[in-house]
Amino acid sequence: MKNLQTWFLKFLITIAFFFNCQFALAQSQKIKLADSLFRSKQYTQSLEVYQSLFNDQKYSPAMLLKMAYIQEGLGKIGQTLYYLKLYHLASDDEQALHKMEELAGKFGLSGYDSNDASRMQQWINKKIKIVQIGLASVLLLMSYTIFIRRRKDHRPWLAVGVIIIVSASVFYLNNFYSSNSVIVNNDRTYLMEAPSSGAPVATILAEGNQLQLLGHSDVWLKVKWMDKIVYVKNSSVLKVML
Repeated sequence: MKNLQTWFLKFLITIAFFFNCQFALAQSQKIKLADSLFRSKQYTQSLEVYQSLFNDQKYSPAMLLKMAYIQEGLGKIGQTLYYLKLYHLASDDEQALHKMEELAGKFGLSGYDSNDASRMQQWINKKIKIVQIGLASVLLLMSYTIFIRRRKDHRPWLAVGVIIIVSASVFYLNNFYSSNSVIVNNDRTYLMEAPSSGAPVATILAEGNQLQLLGHSDVWLKVKWMDKIVYVKNSSVLKVML
């Protein structure tokens, strides 16, 4: 029985490795295709492939910068600033901040002033990513531990408890601290004084403005605008997160 379990585990690992290799190969081919289209100046076609990769959580700082370049050429200021912000998060390139401030000034957009508070928040976000990776590693280790303990006895309650706590921590960090800002993606976006379509309108913002994200309320996001707490529909903005 023990040999059968060992063989089955090795079989599953082999199958998983095979499919991971196939997926990685497919992604690599898509990156080469997108880069080739970009070099030949077929920008909209390359953007479609880059977007597909990004949706699969496969990206690089260079890819994000190319997406920002294409969106700027298409005149989509919200998408341009969004990918520039993501590029900065992925690369720490200070030039991206200068470019965002330049575009914000050109189009009269708010939320892009660099100050000590915003820089501190960016530093916190990076540290949280490290914590998430650490917690994910602990989760993997404890999953292995519970597998080993189940082979020795039937009371792996400590490992189960740790896995539940770590999983909850990763979920909390990912959902509540992975993004601290949103960028308006639709022109004439309404900010409401309460999370309801029938609430009074606080203001109407143009595409590209950046807002501080404070929380969620159903289909509404709680944001800060001009030192005032307002609400915006989730579908009208882009969450700045990797």
